[in-house]
Amino acid sequence: TAKIINFDRYDKNSFIAINQFRVDTHNTKPFIIPDIVCFVNGLPLVVIECKDEDVSEPMSEAFTQIQRYANRRTTDDPFAAGIEEGCERLFHTNLFSVITHGTEARCGTLSADFDFYLNWRDIFPEEYAEGANIEPSGRQEILIKGMFNHEILIDIFRNFPLFKQKDDNTIKLICRYPQYRAVGKMIERLQKGTDWKSRSGVKWHTQGSGKSLTMVFLVRKMRHIADLREYRILMVVDRHDLEDQLAETAEYTGELRHDPKTRQIQNIIENRQALMKLEGDTADLNLVMIHKFGENKEYSLESLIKSGIVPKYESFTVINESEKILVLIDEAHRSQGGEMGDNLFQAFPNAAFTGTPLITPRHKATTCERFGQAAGDFIDTYKMNDSVKDKATVDIKYIGRKSQDDIPYKEEFDTTFETTFKQRTSEERIEIQHRYGTMIAYLESADRIMKIAHDMMEHYVANILPNGFKAQVVASSILAAVRYKIALERLIPEFIKASEEKPEEERDEVTLKRLKMLKVRAVVSSCGNNEDAIIRKARIEAHDDDAVVNFKKDFNE
Repeated sequence: TAKIINFDRYDKNSFIAINQFRVDTHNTKPFIIPDIVCFVNGLPLVVIECKDEDVSEPMSEAFTQIQRYANRRTTDDPFAAGIEEGCERLFHTNLFSVITHGTEARCGTLSADFDFYLNWRDIFPEEYAEGANIEPSGRQEILIKGMFNHEILIDIFRNFPLFKQKDDNTIKLICRYPQYRAVGKMIERLQKGTDWKSRSGVKWHTQGSGKSLTMVFLVRKMRHIADLREYRILMVVDRHDLEDQLAETAEYTGELRHDPKTRQIQNIIENRQALMKLEGDTADLNLVMIHKFGENKEYSLESLIKSGIVPKYESFTVINESEKILVLIDEAHRSQGGEMGDNLFQAFPNAAFTGTPLITPRHKATTCERFGQAAGDFIDTYKMNDSVKDKATVDIKYIGRKSQDDIPYKEEFDTTFETTFKQRTSEERIEIQHRYGTMIAYLESADRIMKIAHDMMEHYVANILPNGFKAQVVASSILAAVRYKIALERLIPEFIKASEEKPEEERDEVTLKRLKMLKVRAVVSSCGNNEDAIIRKARIEAHDDDAVVNFKKDFNE
């Protein structure tokens, strides 16, 4: 087998950049001349288009030119279909392209729309940043040193491209700079750490920054490093829907096994007993829900809670003492502090752990401390403000709201509670109140939900619906979600009637039409065979209406 790229010795490759590289096309234009084409061992990996600062919309113009070179420029003219104006062969081995003017520079893949051409705002490894201008005025310099350094370019080419299907289209992705940096820092810890604490840590990356893809990039790179490729890797989540999402993303590692008949993923640990499959030293990838480390052998967690019983988990025995285990915990802050988190750490006493953080005074220890680090000592940080600056995330605005609630018959409430749980010790009654009897009941209260639902509908109909947008409600529990769904459905006719009764000159016919089209669906997980009827009904409605897919469509679709 001929190896075109030397991935193990990046300095043994040939790196050539050619200015004004002419490519004969033999179509509507006899040739194209990209400003710069970068070759590695003769393969054109990067195409760069540069525009003068005095050009109107220079970045958009550069993007359009890249699209034209690749025969990907779209047109609404039906008579122009099939006319070629570029050279697709130039992009057969394309890793990414760059559009630039002045000191501004952005990168994107062949399939990326203009909005997904983004800045590369950091240089990692840090030794390559020496002397670089890291201010916004130096974005071109940062991109050059952060992506075109020979070692980094070969690393990105080998470990960080992905191809995913969206409808009938294949989309090419590469890492963004925070993903590349985070993977590099995690690799450093794994290689330099001398015990589980020094090899573990917390990565604080904001929502929507591609944390699951970062896991995929990490797994792929580890498999190409001699002292890390033998690691057994465990991805941990705390919800069924997250397990499904992570499994879909984990397919890009190429390590998921499927049953040849059912096509079900075999890497998912389905129950507590199946955890014993992790005893060996096989270098593979597995997915598991944290609850598998907290299941009672006889009763489900939910049935215990509904019975008012505080679950008493049995202590875990050690499953695997190997140091060559990496546990990647998604949304670790939600589950790392209790018995299930304790059992997870106990099951793999020498493993390296990484997760996402929680930093609040009400927790005895921050996630960093739980993962063996000092409070605030993160592997890497990429916060919401960073993502907004990068135009990777839309700035989120919050409006604070309060609900005024009280318990009108507190003495009767206290008496009923004491009667119901009189067989319990005082310590157990306190624990039941702490876990379940106060906050959950409060958040699921029908009166409270109706008041909040009415407030949400008023705000939505007045401010959001006229602009043609939909809305999501995130609830504290499955029951609360279903109750919000029912409450909002009951309110819609009231708001339709109020809108219809307005004088004609005040009535917004477009908003009224959208209001009449509104549907409310609760996307919730199954609660088992004995789930409440209102939950089952709401869940089936959402499934039958394909609620998630339809939610993403415009009102007119």
